[in-house]
Amino acid sequence: MRRVFQGVALVAAAVVAVGTAEAGGITKRGSVTPTRQTVFRIDSPKVNATVFGIVDVTGYVFDLERGVSQVTLMLDGVAVHDADINLPREDVRTRYPGFQGEPLAVGFTTSFLARNYATGSHTLAIRVRYSNGDQEILGTRTVNVDNARYQAPIGSLDRPRPTNPADPYASNDIVSGPFAVTGWVLDDVGIRKRLSPTGCTGAPSIDCRWLADVEVMVDGRVVGQSVFYLPRPDALHAHPDVPGALNSGFQMNLDTTNFSNGPHTISVRAWDTDPDYVKSSIIGTREIWIDNNYATLGPFGRIDFPMPNGHFFTCSCNGLPPVSGIEYTPGNHFDWVAGWVIDQNDNWMYEGIKYVELLFDGVPVKSTWLDCQPVCMAPGGMPMYANCYGIQRHDIAYLYPQFLNDAKYSGFFFAVDTDYWLRQGKLHRGLNYISARVGTMDPTRPPKIIDQIPVQVRCNEDLDEPAFGELERPEVMQDMVGVELVKGWVIDYYVKELWVWVDGVLDGKITTGCDGVHLCIRRDDVAFKYPWLPYPNALFNGFEYQLDTRKYVDGIHTLVLETKDTANNRNFWVQREVRFNNFNR
Repeated sequence: MRRVFQGVALVAAAVVAVGTAEAGGITKRGSVTPTRQTVFRIDSPKVNATVFGIVDVTGYVFDLERGVSQVTLMLDGVAVHDADINLPREDVRTRYPGFQGEPLAVGFTTSFLARNYATGSHTLAIRVRYSNGDQEILGTRTVNVDNARYQAPIGSLDRPRPTNPADPYASNDIVSGPFAVTGWVLDDVGIRKRLSPTGCTGAPSIDCRWLADVEVMVDGRVVGQSVFYLPRPDALHAHPDVPGALNSGFQMNLDTTNFSNGPHTISVRAWDTDPDYVKSSIIGTREIWIDNNYATLGPFGRIDFPMPNGHFFTCSCNGLPPVSGIEYTPGNHFDWVAGWVIDQNDNWMYEGIKYVELLFDGVPVKSTWLDCQPVCMAPGGMPMYANCYGIQRHDIAYLYPQFLNDAKYSGFFFAVDTDYWLRQGKLHRGLNYISARVGTMDPTRPPKIIDQIPVQVRCNEDLDEPAFGELERPEVMQDMVGVELVKGWVIDYYVKELWVWVDGVLDGKITTGCDGVHLCIRRDDVAFKYPWLPYPNALFNGFEYQLDTRKYVDGIHTLVLETKDTANNRNFWVQREVRFNNFNR
């Protein structure tokens, strides 16, 4: 988050002094403070540097009195774009330890594409705007653009973390099981990538994803490709004119059980798509320590549906238990719990999931080992297998290809007769917690709860079934920048309006009705995934909303969605924390 750094005395490589301060002078503690003093340095590019590809412009700037509110990159006297400012610069404090204060957040970074400028000499500078409205041009220098030269991909390896060479006690990352290798990568002509699985055409979708030539290597050998095109607002802020910067993130879930315990080296190599000369570069290398043992390995996964704080509902909370006591009574409203789980075990003889249990408030109610059976989820519909494990999940196979069929068939699905469990006393009105507990093939390992979420149980005594659905974007704690798309699907009997709340304040609402553009968008994938949902609600249930995150301060915010149906009944059906990351622009 941008903030104005004040009250600190600092000297750096360049000083601009006005008034009584002598240019280039040093103000020590206890001395008279100059009336105005700006301290700055442009670290790169250097004076008369030859530049090409993506040109990083970095440095630091600080003013004793006025405070720095904006740094703008200037090329040939023209403003290009604002820099990302107030970045940590530990080296500044380390270099000048004798001066008052801790000038840590004085750095700036931005970049420009060299190919946007003709080959030859150009003038580069920064324009600094101060909190009082003053502005100055600083650091003017000449750089030489050479568009005949090629640049290999650039980026950052965020995880594993780098070892701090200044800390003699720093240790490498100690990892076990699936370990997410993450970072970002960019190239001035693009990163080489392909759609997966083979045969995919068109735009990426839930079953057709990008795989990029961003290779993860262990001890110098390539072990797999990364999932690409993940959101990275920080890369966009640092490289605003590079196509694809916003979605430059990568991730590979490395199965560390394939390697011996002990020290290993992880590197990430990226390839570009230059039509004349394909280049690659190592964007990061880290030392890790693999420690796989009985205590660190086990099943992992999550509950995908319902969302946390979603709804279960029933026709009535006051009815008497049915005489038969039969579950899945025709005519009842059925809810469901779906998700996925994978086992990780260093002993192949015991690897694999044996069963998944569904728990209500800590009490087991269903087991895939005992209760897998055909259930008719809707009146007149075809029965489908419920309370089962082993459902195909192509998306999980894409994220965890090293687990083969254990990932491809990692899905579980439970059908929930909410009315039945209310009358059995296993659910109650209001807040409940549902959990997924997993048992593995290892007879010595106790069952493990892999996920637990809160769910609201509501009754239909006012003859209004509450809205329910999925918020697909943004994800939990997703970084959001600028105007972001909020999308998903929602089922209510004819949605009339969608209201979007941020931190309890109404941001805006869709009032166009069921127009098929903003509300009631055709979603064949939802109808295919959940065929028991009522037609046409199962088919025309998508929504899209443009949320302008720039209206809010940077940080964590709570996003809440509310629907109004044609009977004017309203209810909140999703609550999610996200992070706005605009650097207060």
